[in-house]
Amino acid sequence: MGFTLDSLRLTVINESKTRGEYRIGPLHRGYGITIGNALRRVMLSSIHGTAVVAVHIDGIYHQFTSIPGVLEDGIQLVANIKKLVLKSEIEERKVLSISRKGIGQIKAGDLISPPSVEVVNKDLVLANIVDEDTKFVMNLYVEKGIEYKLADSNRDTSFPVGTFPIDSVFCPVVHVSFMIKQAMFKESLDYEMLYVVVETSGALEPLPAFKKASQILVDYFTSIIVEKEFVEPVQEVFPKESDEILKKPLEEVIPLSVRTGNVFKKASIYTVQDLFNRSRKDLLALKNFGMKSLTQTLEELLKVPEVEKLKTHKDLQLIREILSGELLSEIDIQPESEFEKEEIVVQAESKKVIETKKEQPVQQKMSVLNRPIEEVAEDLELTEPQFMRLKKYMVDTVEHLTHMNKEDLLTGNNKLSKKNVDRLEEYLHQFGLKFKD
Repeated sequence: MGFTLDSLRLTVINESKTRGEYRIGPLHRGYGITIGNALRRVMLSSIHGTAVVAVHIDGIYHQFTSIPGVLEDGIQLVANIKKLVLKSEIEERKVLSISRKGIGQIKAGDLISPPSVEVVNKDLVLANIVDEDTKFVMNLYVEKGIEYKLADSNRDTSFPVGTFPIDSVFCPVVHVSFMIKQAMFKESLDYEMLYVVVETSGALEPLPAFKKASQILVDYFTSIIVEKEFVEPVQEVFPKESDEILKKPLEEVIPLSVRTGNVFKKASIYTVQDLFNRSRKDLLALKNFGMKSLTQTLEELLKVPEVEKLKTHKDLQLIREILSGELLSEIDIQPESEFEKEEIVVQAESKKVIETKKEQPVQQKMSVLNRPIEEVAEDLELTEPQFMRLKKYMVDTVEHLTHMNKEDLLTGNNKLSKKNVDRLEEYLHQFGLKFKD
């Protein structure tokens, strides 16, 4: 066909600051309307401009009112303000202001504006003051935007009280038209010429507006055809199985007795993590929960493979105590390494030296803790009424008795006599036990 893109040219036919006529070609048949329509739509919708978005006039709170001492009312003044042509590269809101007293015209060139904003049509008459004593003070708030915005869209609570928004025309391109004519290229009439007419407000000259529209289209099409660098998706980090077990309710992991379950609920211990976040001292301080109950619970938990892997979680209080040897005498758990095992043994031996050991061996103490309270009452010769009062405290074994406070037994509706409480305390002392502090 003899046509290449190198043959395509933009020719300036006629141009001024506000109007330009251009010819594009040669084009294959059908491309004239495609390119012409695309350029027209982009120039009228996607080129940024600057416009007034809100007005503040001293003594006036909306545009539908007369302005004392001024020929124009609010509506006429706003209509004049909309004709302002502003040129800028601002990224944030700016203010143009005017303060005038006495008879005379107020023109756009009289506005005091920041260096980043230029008023193009300085001869535009905004208002006429007709009263010598009138002081006219006005602030215009300008912003950068595209297309057209209604006054409601320009509302902003950050404006001073009395400021009213107005409709804004941001687009610097006023009118675009195009025409397609048949053209000859290399003795063939199968081509077209595209003629485009661009009219602007003067804030932007026609040719730069034409080029900006073309660049916007190029950027869009480039994004379509250019292969984006493949970015490997970030691998989602799934929690370890041992971490998942921490979130599970205790009763789903191991069977719990009714009493132990109630003790945990009262202490807000619902999950495996809730339990391991507590220290041994905290757990043994719970009412109706002793060493035997703690040992049985942990032994059941450590039978679960996922829980056994929690030995690596030294951030958990109970795990640290187990690995330090504080609970190794009650729980069958293997240290992670020979070094750790040796360290645990040293710590355990040091603890034996520091702590004062009771005369009774651990096995004997454990058997006493499990002894029914009926047998203890019989040995101490407690009367039937005293024994029944003790039972009302839900004391079934000696272990339960160690969770009782002495003062609680001496007060309340079911209080025991001091003599019998002293007997119980003496009995506990024989085995190295005592009431709860």
